[in-house]
Amino acid sequence: MCGILFYSSLETPYNQEAFFQSLSEIQHRGSDGSGYWFSDQSFTAIGHNRLAINGGADANQPMLSADGRLVIAVNGELYNSRLGLESLGACFKTQSDSEFLLHQFQHKGCAGFDELDGEFAFAIWDESNKTAYLGRDRHGIKPLFYCKYQGGIIAASEVKALLAYGVPAKWNKRYLAGSEYFIQNARETFVEGVYAVPPGSFLKITSMGVDTVSYVQQSPFDPSAFTPSTLSFDHACEQFESLLLQAIEKRLISGGSNQAYLSSGIDSSIITAITAGLSDSVNAYSIGFDDNSFDESKQAQAFAAELGVAHEIVQVSDHILADHFQSAVLHCEMPVPNINVAAKYYLSSVLSDAGHKTVLTGEGADESLLGYGFFRQDLTEPYSDIGLFPEPWKKHLQNVKQSLGFLPAQAVHSTPIGLMLSQLRQAEYALEPSLSTFEMQAPSSIDGIEGSQKLHYQSVFQSYNLGALADRTEMAHGIEGRPPFLDNALVAFVHSLPTEYKFDGAIDKKILRHMAGKYMPSSYAKIEKKPFISAPSSLRKTGPLADLFQDLFMGLEHLPYFYNKEKVRGLYLDALNLDPSKQASLDPIFMHLASLMVLQKEFGLTE
Repeated sequence: MCGILFYSSLETPYNQEAFFQSLSEIQHRGSDGSGYWFSDQSFTAIGHNRLAINGGADANQPMLSADGRLVIAVNGELYNSRLGLESLGACFKTQSDSEFLLHQFQHKGCAGFDELDGEFAFAIWDESNKTAYLGRDRHGIKPLFYCKYQGGIIAASEVKALLAYGVPAKWNKRYLAGSEYFIQNARETFVEGVYAVPPGSFLKITSMGVDTVSYVQQSPFDPSAFTPSTLSFDHACEQFESLLLQAIEKRLISGGSNQAYLSSGIDSSIITAITAGLSDSVNAYSIGFDDNSFDESKQAQAFAAELGVAHEIVQVSDHILADHFQSAVLHCEMPVPNINVAAKYYLSSVLSDAGHKTVLTGEGADESLLGYGFFRQDLTEPYSDIGLFPEPWKKHLQNVKQSLGFLPAQAVHSTPIGLMLSQLRQAEYALEPSLSTFEMQAPSSIDGIEGSQKLHYQSVFQSYNLGALADRTEMAHGIEGRPPFLDNALVAFVHSLPTEYKFDGAIDKKILRHMAGKYMPSSYAKIEKKPFISAPSSLRKTGPLADLFQDLFMGLEHLPYFYNKEKVRGLYLDALNLDPSKQASLDPIFMHLASLMVLQKEFGLTE
């Protein structure tokens, strides 16, 4: 796993000093070495920070083709076999998986992107025709952000690298309006003019301009695009098991120890259990919270003991949460609704300190297997009648329904928080609470659950689940998360299955729980999903978390200009005196505002 930086302009030569400063901003993504390539004409530059996992000393990047025509930089892991390319005459010089992309592009061009198997982002420069290609894996596991700048394009693995080069730090109010409702368009970022390269797509950059091209024949973000399977449930279970084992096995480090993040949930538990049968050395890590109602570590410990794998509980105290919150937000590069990002940030630091570089994670299972509560709501009791909701909700929900054609539970459940945040704005910045800027348009004929999946895939899944809680908090310490449930073949298979194989009205993730009985005691296979969140933290009366948030909210020195200080301070003071049960519902509001203050303080964002 690594960090990449790309600059190309027809008008302005690269600034070498700014380029190195920008590259240093993402050095945490790859501390094993930095490399760069500058064009002779001084108008194109590629930089790379390497986290050395494969290939040894001769696999540094950027990589050049033998004829010097192509230059590539890759962030991520590719699992493709080399045999097919070698049969075409490709001659590999390293053991690096990144070199596969170099030969794949040489032999197949852009048509070969759809064959890539793994989690990755890349920059390719073709010196022969002065054309660049910037792309991401089909799930959006690995990040890549870009903006138009100085008559060209600058792109990087994280937004902070673009700002370090000189991209103007200006708040993107459209993104922020969506983030208040936790349904921000994942194409956009908190900085105006800075966008994410769409998953499963690449930017083609030529002297004629920039084109965004989708390279996938079937996007995992569109479950309806996959041909329905006619397999019986038993046969589907066999195929699902086979694909899951393959997905896990290809992500293991051969000849070394393998790490897994382990909660008490079925997703991380089955990954750990299968890994224990495939690897001689497995270390499982769980977060332990001080509040027992949010702590899953004791169940995870008992499970690890039954498997016979090494297990460590990483205890995350209030002091640790307070000490790491601001750093976590700066790496997440977005407003967050819970302090769990600080816990995940700290957890990854523990793995890094132990000398590890990779970890198996459970992201993606709830998306394809319909594990979230809001999906089950859409399947069993979908919302339809706006008249049944409180009067203040109706305008927003009408906008949602008009934009999407239906009322997904994800959007409904976030409404009260979004309305309260929007009402804290200055009068002149009272944006309409709507999805008018959201690109997903669900055809009226689409099945409700597929529309709900598409909304989640194109919003929270990318920006928060895969961004904040996965890549950013992991790579902040040079830890490469590998999510088997986001394997290309596995997701395609799950999308082809009947809904009742995933949720039958009573059992969620049914096919997974059914096959999990072969690898773990049935009691663990039946454990209900518990969301990974920390106890409400922003309204403590005493202790380190109280000191942190009272300092932020009493002064409000860095509150972004579009929020009203008196309204925010008044709400905070009132909330401090509420019953703890009522305070919990307000915690996401203050976490959101605290996150924005951290970003404002660090980056000095303007209007």
